[in-house]
Amino acid sequence: MFDDVATELAARHNGVVSAHMLRSRDVDAAAIRSIRSSRHWNEPIRGVFVRTGSPDTVERQLTIGTLACGRGAALSHEPACWLWGQSSCRTRPVHVVRTSRKGPNPDGVTVHTVRSLPDAWVTVLRGVPVVKPELCALQLFASCHAARAERLVERMWSMRLLSGPSLTRFIAQMGRMGRNGTAGVREYLDARPADYVPAATNLETRTMQILRGAWIHVRRQVDAGSDDAWTGRVDFVVEGLPIVIEVQSRAHHTALTDVESDRKRRAALEAAGWIWVEVWDDEVWSSPDVVVGKVTAAIAEARARRAAAR
Repeated sequence: MFDDVATELAARHNGVVSAHMLRSRDVDAAAIRSIRSSRHWNEPIRGVFVRTGSPDTVERQLTIGTLACGRGAALSHEPACWLWGQSSCRTRPVHVVRTSRKGPNPDGVTVHTVRSLPDAWVTVLRGVPVVKPELCALQLFASCHAARAERLVERMWSMRLLSGPSLTRFIAQMGRMGRNGTAGVREYLDARPADYVPAATNLETRTMQILRGAWIHVRRQVDAGSDDAWTGRVDFVVEGLPIVIEVQSRAHHTALTDVESDRKRRAALEAAGWIWVEVWDDEVWSSPDVVVGKVTAAIAEARARRAAAR
């Protein structure tokens, strides 16, 4: 039974499970000792178990380093930025943030202790507990040259991992605590007007190419809503028609999106007369006909509504 629990947890965390995760699932000390002595598990760091035969990936190494630092620890700084898709960032040494000063300090891991690490700014991405992009941005400005931090944050913004408003909310909540990097984030935001839009990502550029190839003309990064309420900035709007196109990343969507907030935003747009089209990154790269089909169907629906209204 306990081995099933360990295997289930490891399957979600790159083949890795920790003693504190097992204890949280009511696995007792005797069972943990059995796992430690089992030929099906290795223990590269005390209290962290790796399923024999699991792929030795960068994600697995990051998971080991993070879980080795105890309950509530999260990957941070440049390794976190790498996990969020910035391949130019270093993954060694592993950087981890936590609130406890008494936890383990494993070799090869740089541990950063903070007074507060709210759950709202931590998530799990590709099996690794990790800080969210806004907190990662703060850490980059605290630890990197300002120009490098700015480039990395700009890329995360263009990938829609964070935004000016989300950074502003983060600083309003966490900046009061005098954290290193706060001044850098504020300077970064102050240099950009409220309507600033970063350069398009490869994903957005490819989406535009697909749609233009089908003679569908769109505008990117458009404020949408009704005369009474602004509901946010959307990825694309079809020229001349009330159609919103949002391009989502399957890799990051579940780690970032507040499902209820997303639902309310879509409902507000639809109540204002917009047609919502959701396109996924794998469709953009592998099935462009699916992208065109979704948008074409929405165009037909919009024109039918217009005809009915007349």
